[in-house]
Amino acid sequence: MYIPLEEIQEIQLDHTSRCNLECPQCARTTKGWASLPQNKNLDLSLDDYKILLEPFPRNKLKVFHCGNFGDALASPTFDETLSYTASQEPRAIVIATNGSIRSCSWWADLASNHKDRLKVIFSIDGLDKTNSEYRVGSSFKKIMANAKAFLDNGGKARWDFIEFKHNFHQIEEAKKRASDMGFQEFNVKYTARFAVENKTRQSSKNNGVLEDRKTNHNQKDFAAVQSQYGSFDQYVNETTIDCKYKRGRKVFVDMNMRLWPCCWFGAPLYLGEHTKQNQSFQHLVKMYGTEFNSLRTHGWGALEHEFFQSYLENSWEKPDDKFQRIYTCGRTCGGKFEFSSGYGRNQNVTTARL
Repeated sequence: MYIPLEEIQEIQLDHTSRCNLECPQCARTTKGWASLPQNKNLDLSLDDYKILLEPFPRNKLKVFHCGNFGDALASPTFDETLSYTASQEPRAIVIATNGSIRSCSWWADLASNHKDRLKVIFSIDGLDKTNSEYRVGSSFKKIMANAKAFLDNGGKARWDFIEFKHNFHQIEEAKKRASDMGFQEFNVKYTARFAVENKTRQSSKNNGVLEDRKTNHNQKDFAAVQSQYGSFDQYVNETTIDCKYKRGRKVFVDMNMRLWPCCWFGAPLYLGEHTKQNQSFQHLVKMYGTEFNSLRTHGWGALEHEFFQSYLENSWEKPDDKFQRIYTCGRTCGGKFEFSSGYGRNQNVTTARL
């Protein structure tokens, strides 16, 4: 089976479908998200969190608001669910955010009220003139003010910086600023999104142009698997799969309380455009419908469903007509190409303790 309930160490959440930005490589802006009205204004509730957290003992879980489609801080239900989460005493609470939401006083209170267990990951991809090239709609001045209020009141934080051609020259300056402000870590990340689209440039909504660096390891690895397998699709179908989330004892829950193996697996159902991912995903929908993994309906008993009990591992190791390999699995956790902003093994990522 995938992971027994008692072995789960981390729950990753997409608390909401709401976001205040329009990042050009996000599925919200590139995969037809806006064309599907059912994607609008979805939020997890306090009752949802009771289902999520009550089965677990204190000091065991890491609860990570990773933001697959939305930014948790954009949700009107986030504050009460955060208070409840803290009352359940998880091992850790992590929030990934673009940082341009809420007031400085809110951020100061967040730090003061949750010092022991909480960490915030600020996703800031550049400095004053460059962050908004990717984080379209953000205010760098507001982000810095919010981060300062959080850090000055004892908050623990990491600065994540996605590397593009237009901001690469600012990495050392941003790292120094992070250190001066009191960030604990500074993390430089690659993106594989250019590579899997077979491009190195992409326009943004504010008429800017994003461009990948030629030295990006994702580009090199993508070219290598195409050469070896004849095509990326063939690689996806044939590669050995080592599931990152299974190895890390993690699961993902989306903004409809559907339980998935990982955040990548939880994405295709919400895409409005026809992609290889959601085309592959339709086999699951035909077999099981869309509620087989609903925690609102089944609670954690969803883990007893055939999908988690046998489908996943069969689809990786011995796929057949029934247990077909899901495109997302081969793309994300295949052995020779890393579709991950963390570049998997982290051998090529700069993560600095500050």
